[in-house]
Parts: sequence; C-alpha cells; structure tokens
Amino acid sequence: MKREGKVMRRISFAVCVFLFAGFFSIADGSPAFALCVDPPEDGAWRNIDDDTRSITRVQIRFVCQDVILNGEPYPPGPAWYIRIFGKCHPNDCDWGEKGGTRLTSDHLFFKYNQGFARRFVYARMSRILPGHLWIYTYTQFTDNSGRPDYDIHNWFRLQ
Repeated sequence: MKREGKVMRRISFAVCVFLFAGFFSIADGSPAFALCVDPPEDGAWRNIDDDTRSITRVQIRFVCQDVILNGEPYPPGPAWYIRIFGKCHPNDCDWGEKGGTRLTSDHLFFKYNQGFARRFVYARMSRILPGHLWIYTYTQFTDNSGRPDYDIHNWFRLQ
C-alpha cells in the first residue's frame, strides 16, 4: 500500500510538471504583439519652401516589427525607410529609398552614398514648427572636386 502511494505521488508530480512545462512552452512559443502606432514621421512630406533648391519632398515609411522570430525582429530589415527627392530640372531627382534607424536622440538617421558625395540625413518632428518634419542633411563630397562640404536644414509639411 505504501509503495502504491509513492508511485501515485510520483505520477501526480510528473503530470503536474508536464502540464506546467507545457503551459510555459505555449506562452513562449506564441508571438508577442505590441501595438504599433503609426509614428508621426510616417508619410509623404513636401518642403514648406516651394522655391527650395534643396530637398523638395520626402516619403518616410515605418515597418512595424512587433514579432520576434528566432531572436530577431520580424519582418527583417530596418524599421524605417526614406525616399528623398532633390531639386532638379525638369523633374526632381529621386535619390532612391534607404533604410535607417531611430537614434537614442529620437532622430531618424539615413545614409546615402551617391558616388560623388555621401549624405547623412537626420529627421525628426520639428520642435519649432509643431506638426512639421525637420530634416538636417550633411553633404560630404568624395569626388576630389574641391567643393566644400555643407549642411542644410529643411522643414516639411504633410502633403
């Protein structure tokens, strides 16, 4: 009788461990969904200066990566993308789309290598003009043309 009691306790303990482990494996295996709110930077923006000789418009795209798959954010790749259009004639020049990241300073950061120059682009919601996007661009020439590097500030409104 004593022996049967010990066996039953061991079986009960094993069943409890199995159920307990099963519960946590289900909890760990299911994706954790965060609520990705559309950030204010996401959208199509136009320079507030219609006569600018700089960046005329930008498109910023946010990709919600609220699922972790094999320890990595999903979908893979950057969470932020930007497409910049610069002033050209007769049509604006498309710099192409680049992936970027949000810095701890809350700026979005993107880097373009255009062959003749590297451009470092920082974007964030303006602190001066509420509801506007501020973009700072530093251009570093790499083509030995002797042109001086320069930086520029632009403000944008939603299209």
